[in-house]
Amino acid sequence: MDESLILELLARNIAFFGPDHVAAIRRSRVIVLGTGAIGSWTAVMLARSGIEHLTLIDRGLIRIESLTRHAVATSMDIGKPKVEVMKRYLREIAPQAHIEAVVGSLTAETLDQLVTPVDFVVDTLTDVRDKVLVAAYCKENNIRLVSAMSAGAKADPSLIQVTDISDTMADPLARTYRRQLRKLNVDRDLPVVYSIEKNRQVGKVPDFTTRSLPVLSPVASMFGMALVTYVVVQLGGFTAYKLPANKIRDGVFSRMQKELAAKEEFVFNNKSDHLSVNQVGYVFDELWQGKSVVSGAQDRMLVLTRWDRSKPSSLTNTVVMTKEEAAVHDKLSQDISLVSYYGEAIVNKVEQQFRLEEKLERLWHQ
Repeated sequence: MDESLILELLARNIAFFGPDHVAAIRRSRVIVLGTGAIGSWTAVMLARSGIEHLTLIDRGLIRIESLTRHAVATSMDIGKPKVEVMKRYLREIAPQAHIEAVVGSLTAETLDQLVTPVDFVVDTLTDVRDKVLVAAYCKENNIRLVSAMSAGAKADPSLIQVTDISDTMADPLARTYRRQLRKLNVDRDLPVVYSIEKNRQVGKVPDFTTRSLPVLSPVASMFGMALVTYVVVQLGGFTAYKLPANKIRDGVFSRMQKELAAKEEFVFNNKSDHLSVNQVGYVFDELWQGKSVVSGAQDRMLVLTRWDRSKPSSLTNTVVMTKEEAAVHDKLSQDISLVSYYGEAIVNKVEQQFRLEEKLERLWHQ
């Protein structure tokens, strides 16, 4: 395409960002991981926004049910690789762009080859293991990343948000993603697109055998639009938009960790097996949502302590209590039954959370 036509095509973007910033957008290299319900709309709008170096990575094929939510697929594309279908379409709307289509999966061994020097990675993957792998790699290599959570079973477009991973709530995929990332010390500065809407109750449908939740195509497309908007305004130097400040409380967690370590050493004579500051934050936020397991209190005087006083503090033996509750709890005789002291409801709640954490760890390492 002639340069004068490209400038005419991007005239409104130039009016918005200015010619120098649009030139920077055009030079940028962006990778889109996944070209399905969300990723296909993402790729289309990145190309339409002027990105001229675009890599698409997906191992999937177009299926007949893809036609309800894919941005460009037609019945003639059934059985073809999604990335090849996207590449052919993008050539028509952005002939000046270099589009690379990679049919394949991400692994720890292939990341270096697939995620080449790049300005932005856009993650629309559905498998949380792959998402965590990509996030850890991008963090380690200082690569900008924005990640989409699930659009499954969502119907309210007004509840879609762009925020930091540390500020996500309600969405089950975001919670699992966040919990695993925190174990890798990735707990902030990772923008995500997600919906705060609770998943719609979807009844069982005959012959619906996939593990994915049903997705409304308009909602998936809006996830894609939010991803593209975030990427383009970052590449275009648009400073008016900033992510909300994350709610990480490093000072609070550091204080809690020191108090817990001191208690382990001087009360329980455990001088070496201590939780780290990151683990303390994980226990406080992810396991107990910043509330006392006894009273549900959410004040400034919360502390961490052992649940089973005979075992060291760990991810599956540490709870949140007020200082007063913990002082009493730590002095309980080993002969006293926690069920008789606290009641079945509290004990069952604590043990159920510990079992869930153990289950998640087993599933993660299978």
